[in-house]
Amino acid sequence: MSDGSGGPGPSGGEAPDEADAPLDEAEAAAGEAMADEALDETLDERVELVLEDLPGVTRRHDAEVALLAVRGRVFAVLGPDFLEVALDPPVASAALRTPDTRPSPRGAGWIAFGPRQADRFALDRAEAWLRLGHRRATG
Repeated sequence: MSDGSGGPGPSGGEAPDEADAPLDEAEAAAGEAMADEALDETLDERVELVLEDLPGVTRRHDAEVALLAVRGRVFAVLGPDFLEVALDPPVASAALRTPDTRPSPRGAGWIAFGPRQADRFALDRAEAWLRLGHRRATG
């Protein structure tokens, strides 16, 4: 049965794709263990790698933090063990519901992220937020 888009519809009676199947207990446990593993990579190392991909970023140091700007507009602040990023309000709201994230004192739309453990998911979130903050500042 088709939903009009050329693909199978929700009541097409076909078996779900194996990739769409829920995880079994062993797969879920393995994923949870991977999430808890610390990496050899730190937050500032991941940020530095991402910055290599982002065009036009300038850096200004202020005390112990680096202010990251594009076109003169600061979009992120990197500290010794935290990252602050200016995000669109809906993204900032969602980000605040993730672990180790709180509102930044820099103002509305800014989040402060200080992961207690730099696991792969924490670093992936930091990278995504940094890229989104850069895109917002250049838009």
